[in-house]
Amino acid sequence: MNKTGPYQPVCAFCDSKRLELVMDFGEVGLAGAFLKPEQFAAERTFPMRLHFCTDCFAVQVTDKVPADVMFKDYFYFSSSIGTLRDHFREYAAEVTQRFLDPERATVLEFGCNDGVLLRPLADQRIRTVIGVDPASNVVATINDSRIKVINDYFTEEVAARVVGEYGPVDLIMANNVYAHIPDIQGTTRAVAQALGPDGVFVFEVHYLGKVIDELQYDMIYHEHLYYYSLLSVINHLARYDMMVFDIKPIPIHAGSIRFYACKKGSRHGASVSSAVTALAAAERQRGFDRFETFRKFSDTVAAHRDELIALLNRLREEGKRIAGYGASGRANTMIQYCGINHSHLDYMIDDAPAKAGYCTPKSHFEIFPSSILDQGSPPDYLLIFAWSFLDEIRKRNAGYLGKGGRMIIPLPKVSIFPPSAT
Repeated sequence: MNKTGPYQPVCAFCDSKRLELVMDFGEVGLAGAFLKPEQFAAERTFPMRLHFCTDCFAVQVTDKVPADVMFKDYFYFSSSIGTLRDHFREYAAEVTQRFLDPERATVLEFGCNDGVLLRPLADQRIRTVIGVDPASNVVATINDSRIKVINDYFTEEVAARVVGEYGPVDLIMANNVYAHIPDIQGTTRAVAQALGPDGVFVFEVHYLGKVIDELQYDMIYHEHLYYYSLLSVINHLARYDMMVFDIKPIPIHAGSIRFYACKKGSRHGASVSSAVTALAAAERQRGFDRFETFRKFSDTVAAHRDELIALLNRLREEGKRIAGYGASGRANTMIQYCGINHSHLDYMIDDAPAKAGYCTPKSHFEIFPSSILDQGSPPDYLLIFAWSFLDEIRKRNAGYLGKGGRMIIPLPKVSIFPPSAT
């Protein structure tokens, strides 16, 4: 057996080795790797550690899982979600009106999925619309003659091919994907290479401030490698002679932010919005450039874990039956970090029919459809892992609540609904 040296993480953004450990989740099952009992024996687990770079302020998962392992069964189709379709229609109209002369413009989106944004861009009568995505089965569904599809990762080689065929790109877009790329430096070089002198790079990602404010440690899993602050984005893009000139908070995915960037010297960079200046100042005031801020976050998360486990233990000692609700990647992070096991929960419930009969990764809770609450004797409590959809879940399960059922809300703080009458 070969001996290896101590683990030495390297910053994905600046190659620094001056990283501080924020949280160690241990060996975890992949957040989306639901499985059947016959697959338990072959199940793989991976280390997952969250670090803060003291040089460029990037917060990142430093343990990378090979893409072919992570995405080998990738069946996430954005167009199936109505909220996302509406979001991208508005998005396409905004960027076209603000930045483009449609009849002369070239637009490229990498991580384009099934074309949920490309179609409304084409509807804006943009001359050249290009989608880049490595998932063959997903891009095969685009099937729109107005859209040029490149079935690949967005690399410098692909960028050179695009510029050679279509010229410099006026608008490059990336949505809920810029946090998922192991080689973030290579992808950003590709953006800088393909972007025209006055071109704009617009991307949406989950915002670090939301993770901190709402204790959203359940958002941390291998697929989400990076947790962006404005300060870290400014530092990253500066290495490629790019800059942020505007930002926009986005409610999608429980708290995202849209960054508008350009090359230094671009006409767009002549005036940086007051929103950028204000958020950069607020982040410095809040300590997003200091490790101590994230150490405190880690301590708060640990206290939350202890409080939640103490509640589950107390209820079980009282003989209460508890089931989990919402078998998502976020649930799997919370289950594995908190050490929730079969002494705490009986099973999981999920509203997605396709998950019924599968089990959660590593913890191996069987997943049942929500109709189980109408059968026999329902559990006394539901632990709501899908807490960001609480209002919808309460309405959907009004019958369960009406019969005396109660819900444990884990975040942003541990609480029970309805609260006790005493």
